Amino acid sequence: MKALRIGMVGYKFMGKAHSNAYRALPMFFPEAPIQPQMAAICGRDADAVQQAAGQYGWAETETDWRNLVARDDIDLIDINAPSDAHKDIALAAAKAGKHIFCEKPLALTLADSREMLKAAEEAGVKHMVGFNYRFSPAVRLAKNLIESGRLGQIYHFRAWFLQDWILDPAFPLVWRLQK
Repeated sequence: MKALRIGMVGYKFMGKAHSNAYRALPMFFPEAPIQPQMAAICGRDADAVQQAAGQYGWAETETDWRNLVARDDIDLIDINAPSDAHKDIALAAAKAGKHIFCEKPLALTLADSREMLKAAEEAGVKHMVGFNYRFSPAVRLAKNLIESGRLGQIYHFRAWFLQDWILDPAFPLVWRLQK
């Protein structure tokens, strides 16, 4: 079995979610030819990232994403940093020959997204946006209905995907809750 050595940038909400998924993968896919190895987690606050590493199961820590990307023992960079940092990290990761898993949104502009895609393609690395809803049964059904033509020509679409995870009064005041 081959290990995929992961370096993750960001340890807050999505970093915690990704860490949980990496730990659970071998349980759900024990026969997979590649298994995740949680090599290093990165964040600017040395004490907080050290605590996160211990809590989530990461082997080592870094406080500068550039050092993480430069490491020879990392195969994939998982980007969970603030959205405005995605582009710089992804471009550096591609240049370093690292595979890229970037949380949404990929970038702040379409032009930046295209630049990131081009860099990954030119470097010959695998790249993916963490858009988990594409595997949701409701989203897959909608996609199939649209592609099959059963809904006809779509001119406008508006929807709500309601979730209750943000109702907890102890949950921090994140950008989604601000005007």
